[in-house]
Amino acid sequence: MTQTNTQIFYSGKRNNSINQLINQNENKCPRWTSLSKIKNANKVRKIVSGYTHNCLIWKGINNLEFHQANSEPKSFTIENEEIKDIQSGYQTYLILTKSGKVFSLAPGNCSYCEVPLSDPQSSTFEKIRSVPFFNKKENNRKVDTFAMVGWSNYFVCKDGKLFGNGYNSGRLGDGTSNQAKNLPILIFENVTRVFGGVQGYSFFFTTKNNELYACGANQYGSLGIGKSSDQKSPVKVPNWKAEDILDLQTNDGYSILITKEGKTYGCGLAGYNGFTTNKSTFTEIEELKNKKVVEYFGGSRISLALTNENELFGWGFETNNHPTDQYGNIRIQTPRKFNLPEIFQNNPSIKLKITCGTQCIYLYPSYNNCLIQDFQKLFESKIFCDSKLSLNENIQIPIHKIIVESRTNLQISTIEDLLNKESFSKQEILLFLKWVYFDEITNVDLLKRIFNSLNISYPPKNTFQKDLHDLFNDEDSKDFTLLIKNDDEDDEDEDEDEYEEILVHKIILLTRSGLFREMFENITEESKSVKDYSGKSIESIEILIKYFYTEKIELTADHDPLLIIEELEDSIEYYQLNENSNILSQLNEIKNKL
Repeated sequence: MTQTNTQIFYSGKRNNSINQLINQNENKCPRWTSLSKIKNANKVRKIVSGYTHNCLIWKGINNLEFHQANSEPKSFTIENEEIKDIQSGYQTYLILTKSGKVFSLAPGNCSYCEVPLSDPQSSTFEKIRSVPFFNKKENNRKVDTFAMVGWSNYFVCKDGKLFGNGYNSGRLGDGTSNQAKNLPILIFENVTRVFGGVQGYSFFFTTKNNELYACGANQYGSLGIGKSSDQKSPVKVPNWKAEDILDLQTNDGYSILITKEGKTYGCGLAGYNGFTTNKSTFTEIEELKNKKVVEYFGGSRISLALTNENELFGWGFETNNHPTDQYGNIRIQTPRKFNLPEIFQNNPSIKLKITCGTQCIYLYPSYNNCLIQDFQKLFESKIFCDSKLSLNENIQIPIHKIIVESRTNLQISTIEDLLNKESFSKQEILLFLKWVYFDEITNVDLLKRIFNSLNISYPPKNTFQKDLHDLFNDEDSKDFTLLIKNDDEDDEDEDEDEYEEILVHKIILLTRSGLFREMFENITEESKSVKDYSGKSIESIEILIKYFYTEKIELTADHDPLLIIEELEDSIEYYQLNENSNILSQLNEIKNKL
């Protein structure tokens, strides 16, 4: 079976919607099944699923794909909008755009008014509908973030007002427990964040006062407030600050909280909260105390936690319902480590994402790796190639010498000699180069053969990002000089002595920056330097250059943080960086710590 590191994997009960997404020879695969028929899997940003095996897939900027049983996939585009997030409730789906608008995709037989429309019964999975409550210009309500909890929805507007609609059971926080709401009602003000759950009966949110609040069903202590009585109005959850919480999800009788330090806490129903006893306050889960969890997702009574080392832990599963064959016919009440698909094993360079429905699990690599994306574009375009691989049968493949040699630790002539001892086709060498340029493992068996021919151990010991970091520290191989002038005077006749120098690899500049790419198209190949007229300080440019190699923004005590942050924020547009650059998110984290 062909595998790639952009492949999506599924675990759970099969139905026709899943069978349509796998090849016939995959029907007898173990629990993790490759959804090989999903097109353009490398563009998938997020997958969400609810009670059924239906799933909504977000691809690219504003494209959606909906899969359901006994039906061909449906494609949707939110015209003139850029999607910010998608969420799944029990039966329905919501889409949030960066402009603050909300759209829904739902069947016409929705229970409990969970669709935030005045006429939810007219909904259909054939059409995405605008939600007028937020989208009408005269309402002046722009949504910043949102969450779905079972049959209820919650929306935080940019002014901090929290609205909710759908089934109640106390989790709409209006003092009642049985009055479902078609249209959203105002619940609270000065709210910063809301937390979801596919089949939850409780609700959590944080405020600008750095506090955590909860309301709703609390039979087993799932609100974490130290008692088990239901709460029809929001109550403060003691001992927790909003700034410490990475994620929090509430499900059927239990809740799981992850801190920004990666610690995992559970409360509520035993066997699903990470413990074998009920807990009425959030308590750290023993089996995960020495792990740093970076992502959590829960289904109805399913919990999955990913660590920073790509270890997958699960608990709460019913008998023989977990995504692995390694434990047999047992119920897993406390966290146990699950095997990942082979393609993701020993490959920490791939940041994974998980999504759970009530009875299904999706596992796939994160979309936003700008480093990988930029080098994939370089590989596909073949621009600025400065060498070639010459192999048997007159095969000649243009390459970038420094990339191939740094990734293999071999000279080009050595690579040619070793590969020529075996008969590899051009297509097979191109598959190998996909690993070289952007870490894609398209065919495991082939890659093992080529690695063996090159006397390289498999799996690769160094990730792509680590190799580029090593390249950054290799001063001897740097072949280009960036000349920096500390003011914005555009005087090309200045003496070069008045410029400060940064040594770089030319290929890194043109790969990571659209501005430098355009500049190099207009200068000769023999040129060994270029002047930077941005007017930015050499300190901020040095930080940016290191980011080009490492994908990390690192400030030191010697830097003026406010000046550096301002200049780096402007750098995104000025240097024409990848639209998915994570510089802003890193800078925001730095600002929050100041």
